[in-house]
Parts: sequence; C-alpha cells; structure tokens
Amino acid sequence: MYQAGIYCRISIEEQKKEGEYSNSIHSQIQMARDYIADQSDIAEVKVYADDGASGSNFARTEFRRMLADIELGVINMVILKDVSRLGREHIDTNYYLGQYFPEKRIRVVSLLDHYDSAVSTYDELLEIKTLLNDMYLRDTSKKIRTTIQTKRNMGEYTPKEPPFGYMKSKTIRNHLEIDAYAAEIVSRIYRMYLNGFGCTVICRILNEDQIPSPAKYKKEVLKTGYAWNVGKGLWIPATVRSILKNPVYMGAIVVRKFNKPSYKLSYKKAIPLEELELILDAHEAIISKEDFEKAQQIRKKNHVPHFDKNKEPHKYVGLLFCGKCKTAMRKRYLASHNGYDGYMCGFHQKMGQNYCELNHITFEKLDELVVFAINQQLKQMKSALKNLEYQIRQKKPELDSEIARLETKIEKNTEYRKKAYEQFMDDILSKSEYMELRQMYENENKQHQRKLQELKNTQQEQKKVVQDTEKWLENFNQKKLTVKQLTREVLVELVDRIYVYPDQKIDIYFKFASEDSHTGSEIKKDGAR
Repeated sequence: MYQAGIYCRISIEEQKKEGEYSNSIHSQIQMARDYIADQSDIAEVKVYADDGASGSNFARTEFRRMLADIELGVINMVILKDVSRLGREHIDTNYYLGQYFPEKRIRVVSLLDHYDSAVSTYDELLEIKTLLNDMYLRDTSKKIRTTIQTKRNMGEYTPKEPPFGYMKSKTIRNHLEIDAYAAEIVSRIYRMYLNGFGCTVICRILNEDQIPSPAKYKKEVLKTGYAWNVGKGLWIPATVRSILKNPVYMGAIVVRKFNKPSYKLSYKKAIPLEELELILDAHEAIISKEDFEKAQQIRKKNHVPHFDKNKEPHKYVGLLFCGKCKTAMRKRYLASHNGYDGYMCGFHQKMGQNYCELNHITFEKLDELVVFAINQQLKQMKSALKNLEYQIRQKKPELDSEIARLETKIEKNTEYRKKAYEQFMDDILSKSEYMELRQMYENENKQHQRKLQELKNTQQEQKKVVQDTEKWLENFNQKKLTVKQLTREVLVELVDRIYVYPDQKIDIYFKFASEDSHTGSEIKKDGAR
C-alpha cells in the first residue's frame, strides 16, 4: 500500500491568472484525490501546499516538510499535477526526479505528464519539459524585471510600502504624496545631521521625544497592516542611516538598487549610491538636492570602517575570517587590558557559542604566523620564477622551430594557391579542380594559423607570467619581511584572505601563488598551515 503525499504549489504570478490556468491549490488537490479514488493501492496521508511560492528555488516551507516526512518514512509516494508544480528550476528539479526520489524509493506520479515512476523511468522527454519550465521561469523573471524598470523610468514608485515620510496616492497609481507628520520628522533628522549630530545622538533625541519609529508609525498610527512585530518601536542608528542615504527624499525614484547575478539566486549586491540611476522630480521632495548632497559628503567623510583610535582602518580589515563559519573576524575588547587584544569570530561575538565556537587569536600571534607564511611564499615565488625561466629557456628553441615551420608552410600554401590560380587562367586546370585546390590550401592554412596563434599566445603568456612575477617580487625584495614591515599596504598587495581556526592555525590565500603551491598556503610553523 502506497502512503501518498499530495504536493501543490502556486506562485504569486499564477494566482493572478488563476482562472485562466486553473492552477489553484484546491484544483490541484482535487485532481490528485480523483486519481487516488481510482486506485486500490494508494492512501492519502498528507497534503503539502506552498501557496504563493516561486518555483525558482526549493527553499519552500511545505516542500521541506514533505522531504522531512520522506526521510522519516511517513510517505513513500508523491503526487503532482505536473512537474512544474515541483519546480521550474531545471537542475534541481532533475535532481529530485532523477536522483533523490529514486534513491529514497519514492514513487512519483505527475498526472498531466502521464508519468509514473513505478512503470516508467525519468526519460529525456520529461527532462526537456523541465528545461522548458526553466526557460519559462527565466522569461517570466525578465518580463517582470523589465515591467518594473519601465514603470520606474516613468517616475512610478513600485515597492508596496512607501518610505517613511510619504504615502501612496489614492488617485494616481504608484505616485508618492507627502505625509506631513512623518515628513517633518525626516526634515528634522536631516537638520540635526547637517548641524553635526551623529546617528546615535539623533536616535536618542527622537526616542526621548517619544517619536514612533517608521515601523511602529506605519502599523499603529497609519494602521496600514504593516507586518511589524519585532523590537520595541525605538529608533536605531541603522534606521536613521537608511533615511539619510535614500534619494527618494529629494524627489527621485531609483531605477535599480541591486545587481543580481541570476534570477535563480537570492543573493544580490547593492549598487553604490553614486552609481544609482535616478529619475529626478518624480514626486514632491522633502529634502532639497543641496541638503541631500551635503549629507552624503558628511556620511562619506565620517565613514571609516573598523577603525582604531587613530581613525585608521586596522590592517587586517576585510582579509580575516573565521575558518569554521567563514564570518569576518572582529576585534575583541578586554576590560582587563583596557583595550583590544586580538580578533575573534564575529558570529560567536554577536550570537554566542550556539552559532560558532570560540575562535580567538591575539594580534601578536597573528602577525607572527602571517609574517612567517609570507616569507615562505616569497621564497617559493623566487624559486618558482627560477624554475619557470629555466623551463622557458629549455623549450624556446623547440618552440621557435615550430613557429618557423608553420610560417614556412603558410607561406608555401599561399604560393601554391597563386600558382593554381595562374594554371586556371591558362586553362591548365578546370574551374572545379582549381576550386578544390584553393579550398584545400585555405583549410590547411587555417589550421596552421590556429596552431601558430596558440604557440604565440603561449610565448606571450610565459613572458607575461615572468614579467608579472618579477614586478610583484620587486616590491618585496628584502631578504626577509619583519613584523614591523607588515603594514596594511603589504597585506592588501599580497593576501587575498586569511582563515583562522580555533586551534590557532591559519590558512592564507595569496593573490599571487607560486605554480607548485596550494591555494591555501601550508606553512609548518607553530600551527600555521
């Protein structure tokens, strides 16, 4: 007897076209139940319904619950309306249908695809369908992105929630209108900031005056149904900073705030403020353009990330990470030292030992290990450069000879082609004979030219490697680097990243590694590797 789980999914976009496609959760469940009613060996156990979930990824609540039940043996069969309900992303959909479900001995039935894993294998036709679903997903993503950008180019504010200080017009679609009370708070924040108040001080003043934070204001004052349910409704520096850097307050619409590598990824990278594409004068401004630009100049001037007492960034900033959780290491303050004594895992420092174990290293120990690793790498680089130069010298006669041979062949074939043409003009060769010879010589020359170019590229690459290595070593030509010489500039020039482990070992990834070294240096000294 099969214990069946019915899996259903509908995306937000499909909800809008529900009547046209009959893709509602209810219709999917009913279709599966009609199928079960006709079978004598299948019993319905559970229904898993992801309502309003995209098929672009598998991080869905109900889908994950179904997988958990499969692992626990609660169900041994999955019924779908069609494979697009499982997912539209080609690679992962193929993984589940072609590998995961078969390995777990899960029977899969896709009703509209007439697919039943108990009587047929996951074949090429179904694979092609998942690919078409992926193409549909990509096309839909592109259309949505294009539509949103077109609306923004026309001065429309497309996000659902208006920014603090504005409300959406009830007469003009996607148009922002000023909320007088909140706009006055925004103006006050800018006035205080331009008069020298920091974000923390501004927060304290607003909280003392019992001004509701933007989230609390939207939910409790405007009663917009804003889903705020965390925190105490107080102003925090991050909220103030987000207001100070938002161009919407000078009447502009941002066309695109983030770059996203792929429609399949949730990861996105913020576009720097100075590179944003803006549609100016899209709505009434709360802050003048001049005041907004003054605020950005102050922000830029005051922003010194992870600085020491002398307002200079510490030399390991952006280079040092926890080897266990890959989070950036943060400086650790010890009251007994009345200052910082080293670095510790930022995740552990912020969230506690349940998230990552204690991982700490002192400044002195880190400098000692890094200097030793760099000296070892420089030594390897110098040795590798000598070996490379020797190999190039050894192979140069053979390479030059091959280049000369190919150039001679190309020259001869060109001459043969000319003679064939002359013979054709003198009626010694027929047109077809001449065309055949010409094609033969041209094809041979194309092959020779391709091979010749490859050899010349090899020469250029070898030359460039030698030149780059020599130039790189020129900056560090001292016999041995010392801790005093280990500056921020040296680290940025040499090191890509450093991983620190709880056992006081480190992995260093250099920007320029020798040919015979690993990506992570294996340095044998007091735990460094």
